[in-house]
Amino acid sequence: MTEDSSLLILRDLVKPKKEIETHISHVLLTDDYVYKLKKKVDFGFLNFKLSKDRKRFCILEKELNQRFCQNVYEDALKIARRGSEFVLVPATSTLTAVDYVVKMKRIPEKDFLKNRIEKGEISQDNAREIGQQTAELFQNIETSVEAAEENGGYKTVRYNCEENFQQTEKYSGTLIDSKYYDFIKKKTLDFLDNNQNIFTNRVSGGYVKDGHGDLRLEHIFFQNQKVGLMDCIEFNRRMRFNDVISDFVFLCTELDQIGKYELSDAFLEGFLSVYDDEDSQKLINFYKCYRAFVRAKVTCFLLEEKGENWENYTQKKEELNRLMELSLTYSINMDGVKTLLFTGLMGTGKSKNAKAFVKKYPGRLLSTDYYRKITAGLDPKSKIYDEYGKGLYSKENSQILYKKLGEIACKYSKLGRMTVVDGSFSKNDFLEIFRNDNNLHIIKLKFTADEDEIIKRLQKRLSKSSVSDGRPEIFDKQMKSAEDIGAGLVVDTTEAAVDDNLIKIENFLIDEA
Repeated sequence: MTEDSSLLILRDLVKPKKEIETHISHVLLTDDYVYKLKKKVDFGFLNFKLSKDRKRFCILEKELNQRFCQNVYEDALKIARRGSEFVLVPATSTLTAVDYVVKMKRIPEKDFLKNRIEKGEISQDNAREIGQQTAELFQNIETSVEAAEENGGYKTVRYNCEENFQQTEKYSGTLIDSKYYDFIKKKTLDFLDNNQNIFTNRVSGGYVKDGHGDLRLEHIFFQNQKVGLMDCIEFNRRMRFNDVISDFVFLCTELDQIGKYELSDAFLEGFLSVYDDEDSQKLINFYKCYRAFVRAKVTCFLLEEKGENWENYTQKKEELNRLMELSLTYSINMDGVKTLLFTGLMGTGKSKNAKAFVKKYPGRLLSTDYYRKITAGLDPKSKIYDEYGKGLYSKENSQILYKKLGEIACKYSKLGRMTVVDGSFSKNDFLEIFRNDNNLHIIKLKFTADEDEIIKRLQKRLSKSSVSDGRPEIFDKQMKSAEDIGAGLVVDTTEAAVDDNLIKIENFLIDEA
């Protein structure tokens, strides 16, 4: 029987209300059940050509996924002929097989994590709980050290990374910016060279599991108020055996891609409440980079296959560009999470550039203007016209503010998250209070502009809603009293466009890393 014949028979047997086709399966959905029919394909990393292999993988799919959820994967079934009709029977039946199918209970769409996030139904507290429950599911998986070493040890991780770069080299300079490709490759291979002991210890320590391999938002659902996972990779051990951090941060990169950094960090915070060791923290950006780059690679394959005349080409190319921005950011932070200080006088454009920067390169933004007011219990947009250095802007209040921001940046750093702090840092004392004992990798950038341009901006700001209280009459006092805290890069915003500034900062960070 051909695959088309198997599909026609299955369709006739189950009368689906909806069908979904992927590159490896036909998925038929009824009101209560889902039936998955594997295509007769061979992509190298998976091979469903032979009937005996499709049977084996259907049975394995059921067994592996039952580790992550209860009573969802019902059975591996056989499409068989009985007399003059076709029937669905257990895969172990002695009836002659036409093909094999996985039968699952249908999960309501509203119960999938992806849909709940899109509807704004997942808070940061929810995310932390989901992250913790997911970690506990992984913790319960028993994997022998021998199997972990063979399928997910250092040699395998290195092979996977080198394979990625070999397969994408031809796209460097065309679909992928060659600067990004070269930098990400160098940082990845350097990290592998310098941290072999970490990867070795992860295997012996039980952190490399026969896990999931494809932990995306659409594969997480809610089952009796508990988290369930589905659709783990059954067809390739090398893709399924992973460090638990590698498995989980795939989910985080998806959230980073759509700009939901707060949720991404909350999920990871919950996961790390179970896996709270130092090496897990060190591996976050390495595996985030790996996951984002794999997705970029697959997108390159698709763009090459479809060609520029494809109706979705522009959209997919934008997705590729975004994935490469993620990969670049993770690689910059791979051997140490960076805390960027966007410093300078009022009106120099540091806030505008900071907002644009974290939108493009996934990082958390800490605005001194915003936190100064919420710390005092004020509406961030309220206007406070205290004298310079008085009231809300007194030295004492500023010291409290910078201490608090340093602690927050330290928290984000432990989650592998780059932080951008938007503030004047007008005194060396403020920098030292911020730095404190937080063990932060601080990079200072100073924003400047011509004085006439600054005054013009401050006057314009008076008529707009803004968290900043900067205004022309106090600018001169700030300029005369501000201390030089130094900077690795000076960004003149007098005439430069924000996009040009971001490229300048990007090049600086690549050179610094």
